[in-house]
Amino acid sequence: MKNIRFEIGNRMELTHVKSATGLALGTNKYGSQLLDFDGIRTAKISMPIFENRVVPLAIGDEYQACFFTNSGLYQCRIRVLKRYVENNIHMMDVHILTEPKKYQRRKFYRLDCMFTVKYRLITDVENVLRERLQADNFESPEERANCVRAIDEIPKEWFEGTISDLSGGGIRFHSAKEMPQNTMLEVMLPLSFQRGIVPVRSTLKVIACAYYAGSKIAYEVRGEFENMRDTERETVVKYVFEEQRRRMRKE
Repeated sequence: MKNIRFEIGNRMELTHVKSATGLALGTNKYGSQLLDFDGIRTAKISMPIFENRVVPLAIGDEYQACFFTNSGLYQCRIRVLKRYVENNIHMMDVHILTEPKKYQRRKFYRLDCMFTVKYRLITDVENVLRERLQADNFESPEERANCVRAIDEIPKEWFEGTISDLSGGGIRFHSAKEMPQNTMLEVMLPLSFQRGIVPVRSTLKVIACAYYAGSKIAYEVRGEFENMRDTERETVVKYVFEEQRRRMRKE
């Protein structure tokens, strides 16, 4: 593992790829954290927590692991060796089976940042109404107006989180609320340009939600923009580009 520096606390994402007993593969992606590493092939990581429950990954099962490091994303295959509890923390030892390889899975440049995002959960009922509105196959203008009115009348509760990275494809933010995979959100991003704050509003699909013990804001949520208007996406991409250029001039 030359030129790869894993550090204690690195975040991880685990995807089930092989069952030791031949059972069906799990479809969820689990968040974890690197707790110790011998520098060779054995690592100690936190047991995933999903929907407020510890997930006891089966001994002998194999997972595709993505490490989020300061030098980028690294992917390798791991096998669960043993599970145990230490200092009231559920953890496990894993064996790294393949050489970690760096990869870029985003189509857009990702900007590390920190600012407040407002978000709210979109209910199943609202999602159905939104899809109908987008399809725009109403029999009359009155029917369409009724659909818009029904969406407007749905109670909407907004929460605040903290964005930690942003791209034209989506965001990663920290929240006090757990959100299962595929949850639909509406987000409001206050993007700060030289001319002032430009608000961007979009639908976001949660692709992963990981719990981190000891964190002040317990959940890290990653999501992808869905049905985003081209003008909104262009605003996000422009903000990322301008902020990157500003930082380079400052350095």
